[in-house]
Amino acid sequence: MFEELLAFFLGVVSVLSPCVLPVLPIVFAGSGLKIKDSIALFSGLILSISLLSLTPILIAGFRPLAFALLIFFSIYLISDRLELEFSRRISKLGRLARLRLPSFLVGFFLGFLWLPCIVPFLGIAVSEAILSERPLLVSICYVLGLATAVIVILLFGKNLKISFGRIRKVLGAAVLISTLYLMSLYK
Repeated sequence: MFEELLAFFLGVVSVLSPCVLPVLPIVFAGSGLKIKDSIALFSGLILSISLLSLTPILIAGFRPLAFALLIFFSIYLISDRLELEFSRRISKLGRLARLRLPSFLVGFFLGFLWLPCIVPFLGIAVSEAILSERPLLVSICYVLGLATAVIVILLFGKNLKISFGRIRKVLGAAVLISTLYLMSLYK
């Protein structure tokens, strides 16, 4: 149950990232505020995030890889310098944003364009899923957390005040501590 709750929380925090949260209303406003286009964009986004989060099912059984990813992403969350360098390298995917595509495809590619911002949270969720006995459920919880956050922000975003920097560092430290504990159990 802990893995599922953590995955859901990671999905929520993914949307609160400083490079995701500010552009979320702009992206959906770009759909012309038509409900049909907004639903198509949202569906494409959720599909791409679902595919990304289902990675553990493909690599289940690679426990050392999961531990390595957990340690890397927890340090990534704690280190501003590492985040900046990694984000710079992966942000080159942003060139896809210039294409004129249907709303569903814009949403689908949006999940991949958000990777520089959400990769530590998605990486932790994927790593937790690899270690879990229920990887599909952990992946679904991550996507549900992300979807819930997107909907809440679109509906009530103007009234939310969030300190992402503090959340990120506390989450990174918590994941690092829990990873070291889990590693001690699997010796």
